[in-house]
Amino acid sequence: MEDTKEIYANFKEQVRREADIVRIISEYVPLKKKGGRYWGCCPFHGEKTPSFTVDEGKGLFHCFGCGAGGDVFSFIMKQENLSFVDALKFLANKFNIPIPEREKNAEEIAREQEAKEIYTANEWATKFFHSCLINTNYGKKGLAYLQNRGIGQAIITKFDLGLAPEGFDKLYKGLLGKGVKEETIVKAGLANRNDRGGIYDKFRARVMIPIKNPRGKVVGFTGRILDKDSSPAKYMNTGDTPWFHKGNLLFGLDAALSSIRKHKQVVVVEGHMDAISLHAAGIDWAVASMGTAFTDHQANILSRLVPEVIFSFDSDAAGKNAAMRAIPLAKQAGLKCRVMHVPEGKDPDDFVRKQGPEAFLELIKNALPGVDYEIQTVLATHDLTALSGKVEAVDQALPFIASCDSEVEIGERLRDLARTLAIDEGLIQNEYRKLTGRNRRETGVVPSKNLKQQAGDSREKAERLIIYGILEGEPLGGQQDLTAKTLFTGARQEIFAKIQARNGLEKTVIAHDLFPELTEAGSNELTNILELDIAKENLPQMLEDCFKQLRLEDLQKEFQHHSQLAVQYEKTDNMKFMQELAECQRIRKIMAEYTLNKSNS
Repeated sequence: MEDTKEIYANFKEQVRREADIVRIISEYVPLKKKGGRYWGCCPFHGEKTPSFTVDEGKGLFHCFGCGAGGDVFSFIMKQENLSFVDALKFLANKFNIPIPEREKNAEEIAREQEAKEIYTANEWATKFFHSCLINTNYGKKGLAYLQNRGIGQAIITKFDLGLAPEGFDKLYKGLLGKGVKEETIVKAGLANRNDRGGIYDKFRARVMIPIKNPRGKVVGFTGRILDKDSSPAKYMNTGDTPWFHKGNLLFGLDAALSSIRKHKQVVVVEGHMDAISLHAAGIDWAVASMGTAFTDHQANILSRLVPEVIFSFDSDAAGKNAAMRAIPLAKQAGLKCRVMHVPEGKDPDDFVRKQGPEAFLELIKNALPGVDYEIQTVLATHDLTALSGKVEAVDQALPFIASCDSEVEIGERLRDLARTLAIDEGLIQNEYRKLTGRNRRETGVVPSKNLKQQAGDSREKAERLIIYGILEGEPLGGQQDLTAKTLFTGARQEIFAKIQARNGLEKTVIAHDLFPELTEAGSNELTNILELDIAKENLPQMLEDCFKQLRLEDLQKEFQHHSQLAVQYEKTDNMKFMQELAECQRIRKIMAEYTLNKSNS
């Protein structure tokens, strides 16, 4: 096993050495050298003034416009929509570097062969359906249906739309003629076997929509009925297979990928036709969730591509429930999310065809932030003229407010909720404290945005420097008990956790090896860290200062928490007041020692 790992590691490093990052990126982006760096227009977002830079010495790229960053492998992964392994093979083939192949067992070989046969069957089926739509009399009805929905030849070609003809075995016989095995046709979900052992096509007299994975391979199909009286099922899908699982896929992602990155947002709709119609209208950063059930897997896929998702589900009860389920999944994945509903009960397909793309873009612009949507949805389900309705609304709305990161935002939303319900703000704040177990300031005085930003910037710099020191192999002294959750914030939590997983506090971690394991946000942040240029001799003192700074910040938060508890207990004559006061004195003493040590260092 160790031999295999060593062979793979050596192979990866050989590719990294030979795949010159400037040469590779120059094939996609015209670069000009200015000073010690190369500059060009970013391929991941639209810009006219170059803000995309390549550092040849460090082997990194970074865009000051959109924040994208990483090494040569990260670039190919983003640009070609490849996994790390596939990006590695892509570059190896480009430079004629032999790819070491691990000896596979019989089961693995059989599984790979089966997958290859399934993909081949799906590709032949896609061509068959497309040809039936474009080149036969069968397709006239399907073409008319698509044209009535504003879908022309360009979109038909873009999505490889097709038509399953009438008859029980036209596709089956067509695939057999291409050498596809009967068992493969059934396993792919393209045909079914009846009780007598006969084979018949699963899809008949339907407009066919191929479902592709992010790399563009067809893994399944959706068929839309043309004659509504011929079948009770308006849509028919490929059943779950090892290659097709609805919860792991987003329809249209392969076609929308470049536009999603350009716009730095993605619009998620319910249905395939909604997504296709939006692409036809020029809104080509839309994907479909394969139904109303948006999943955590889908959220994680999108979090690696963009910072923001906009949900555009139907405005009926099912669509609203879907949005309420989707919002926390998006937040958990680190996505900023907003929600929009098209008016008058229409779906996006109906709306964009009747009102035009400009009207839909306006809906996107005015989409509600996720927490606003959650609160409004809750309020709409209660009788706010009755005390019981107000109480229930507060109970259900407060958890959404508690999910906000900013103290300022929380305070404003509590005030808004109080005004909306005509309830004393103090009562709302008391209920919030009960829920969270945290005490917020009762005054309306909050730190200014600028001061808060400065504090955030200071912590960010300290956290980056500590990770930089770890990657440089600098001893951490008495800080070995660090945990990502207690010390680091944002994407730096993720980076530190990956370092820990590699036992990186006890041995040196090659920074570039972390890129394949990180989300896009983590990869961008690691690039920022690696771009630091600090003299080795200065690192120990700088790290010590950073640890002191972060520890002092934590102590200040603890002091504020216990002092607020002390005030609360004193007001209610609770003897815990003395305990909290003693704790405040203890923390103040430690803070004084830290401050003294910091000033003497």
